[in-house]
Amino acid sequence: MKTNKWTVYAERGVSPDKADVHKAVAKLSQGLFPTAFCKILPDVLAGSPNHCNILHADTAGTLAGLVWLVWKTTGNLEAVKSASIAALVMNTDDVACVGAVDNFLVNQTVGRNSFVVPAEVLEAVIAGAQEFCDMLASLQIKCVFAGGETADVPDIVRTLDVGSSLAVRMKRSHIIDAGRMEPGDYIIGLSSTGTAEWEKGSNSGIGANGLTNARHDLLRPLYRSIRDSHAPQMRKGLAYRGPFKFENQLPETRFTIAEALTSPTRTYLPIVKDILRTVGRKHIKGIIHCSGGGQTKIGKFGPAHNRYVKHTMSPVPRLFETIQKVSGLTWWEMYKVFNMGHRMEFIVPDAKIAQDCIDVSFGYRVPAQVVGHIEVRPSNEPERVFITLPHCPTTVLKY
Repeated sequence: MKTNKWTVYAERGVSPDKADVHKAVAKLSQGLFPTAFCKILPDVLAGSPNHCNILHADTAGTLAGLVWLVWKTTGNLEAVKSASIAALVMNTDDVACVGAVDNFLVNQTVGRNSFVVPAEVLEAVIAGAQEFCDMLASLQIKCVFAGGETADVPDIVRTLDVGSSLAVRMKRSHIIDAGRMEPGDYIIGLSSTGTAEWEKGSNSGIGANGLTNARHDLLRPLYRSIRDSHAPQMRKGLAYRGPFKFENQLPETRFTIAEALTSPTRTYLPIVKDILRTVGRKHIKGIIHCSGGGQTKIGKFGPAHNRYVKHTMSPVPRLFETIQKVSGLTWWEMYKVFNMGHRMEFIVPDAKIAQDCIDVSFGYRVPAQVVGHIEVRPSNEPERVFITLPHCPTTVLKY
């Protein structure tokens, strides 16, 4: 299986590894818990030695440009809200991985090309953020939307850029530190598809990662004529090379292609909060949000001697199966770019606790299962993550 880093994703100008970013921040402080999923800061707000602060930022990535293209070609304003939701979920679910599950203060930063993004689209972006916070409030999760900043920057933004930031204060003793993960632990995966208790409709599972590949490999070359929708530097053969239009059905599903690609990014906050309350924080060794890096994300965390073996992956959701079929992308790249069926992982010490976590997730109509375990990595083994393909159990991907 081809495993060099020069993938189609990289040729399209995107990196799941973010090597340049990691190099740029390598000399910065790693915070109070250097092995945690997010950077943890001292409590500068109140000065308590028993508390800490988290200030987190993320964006909707190229989903923002995708929802603009959906609006431009179909007039669907509801799809635009998916960008706001994704930007917020990338924050809330990242900080959930360190145990922060309530009392959030969030804002939104929007950069738009005012020549191509009208007021009605901007209004939908802002409305989407407020609706997401209201939805969390209905689930007894306090998330206050503080507003933010909108800048008209047509010289530097082709269409639309949507980002958010989040602040939260919590007890240091409540931190979930992924550095505690160790050989013998179980890895539980929570499904990214279906309909969670709080969701209005079925979810395709796409999340906010891999959308550069997803849209260019699914959508027809006719979208190349909308030049604002893609980077002019991209090699022509990589831009919009697929067989579908937005209004076409995703094979063997009820989704149109537009619905599948803009399916709101699922938040796992209600499940994480419930597991930490009922199963207990002390039993959770780590929580991993399988966002950038897809199913290889866990390999960035835990002691160097850990090897993460994923041997019981969920069936590949129809959307990802279709992307792979029409694009010819290797499964190696698919699992490195997309979540492939589960986007949140819990790492726990034994089978009973694993089952307790699974039961909580099923209670919210989100399927979950043990997908793997942690073992000792041989000193001469460079790869940290091994993934057995669900449809081809004789094939193991190594990262």
